[in-house]
Amino acid sequence: MDLAVETLGLTKSYGRFTALYDLSIGVRSGEILVILGPNGSGKTTLLHLVSTVLKPSGGTAKVMGYDIVKEPLKVREVVGISFQEPRGFWRHKPRAILSFHASIYGYEGERRKKVVEEALHDFDLWESRDKRFMELSGGQAKRLEVAKQFIQKPKVAIFDEPTSMVDLAGKRMIWDRIRELREGGSTVVVATNEVREAEYLADRITIMNGGKDVVTDNLRTLKDSVRGADIVDIEFSSPVGGAAVESLRRMEGTARVLQEADNRLRAYVSRSEDWLPLMMAEAAAHSLKVTSVRVTEPSLDDIFLHFTGGSLASGADT
Repeated sequence: MDLAVETLGLTKSYGRFTALYDLSIGVRSGEILVILGPNGSGKTTLLHLVSTVLKPSGGTAKVMGYDIVKEPLKVREVVGISFQEPRGFWRHKPRAILSFHASIYGYEGERRKKVVEEALHDFDLWESRDKRFMELSGGQAKRLEVAKQFIQKPKVAIFDEPTSMVDLAGKRMIWDRIRELREGGSTVVVATNEVREAEYLADRITIMNGGKDVVTDNLRTLKDSVRGADIVDIEFSSPVGGAAVESLRRMEGTARVLQEADNRLRAYVSRSEDWLPLMMAEAAAHSLKVTSVRVTEPSLDDIFLHFTGGSLASGADT
């Protein structure tokens, strides 16, 4: 498997406090890996280590084959990072900030002017292009921070809470831009505690808690791994007898079945897509006609709770 980023026992301690514990995960080339966890779970520490902002206390990581401890300058050539807190000198202006950023990555003359103007338009910053950084709203400053990546177009693009402080329309725009960056050849790592952001962006999700990798997989597999997490509400044209209810309870994939009314059942099942055909056959065997079915899948909040026992809203920034 071709890995763009690989952490190898990566550890970071601050005195007696360990923010990251012996972390070993891989980011596949060309994917969007979303790191999901509450504040304090170690997400930001991980991103700062991978991008060489911080040095590890133990272990290491490789980015496009370069070791973050032995070859930090090489790592910086292939990585771009959008920080959680927007970075900019108070009196600098968005156009100047992006122009300077473009010059670092080899843009000159008219080409630099063009790429900067495109970024200002794409991230809805054109009307604010000559405001001082201190005069920007939180959402404008955040869009400016993210826009830097789309000038650089790094091989590995790292985003720490890319849509915090941004309104709903701006969030969707940034998410679509991040997808475009991936489609253009970048590998993308996004840290977030927003379930909607993770669901929209992720090819795979790493759930982190307490500085550790709890689980990494695609969303479908994570949902399927939670036994009885799919909720199936079924309505029949006639009352459901006890024998039929008991037969559904014994079916493979059933966690429990509740009788909500004479003709309505609620079933908690694993892999509803496999369970439903079995249920239909069992209902027919008991001469029951199904009139409606509604399936509710587990949310990422449910999955996070299942794997960690905690909430995404807990913790403090780390």
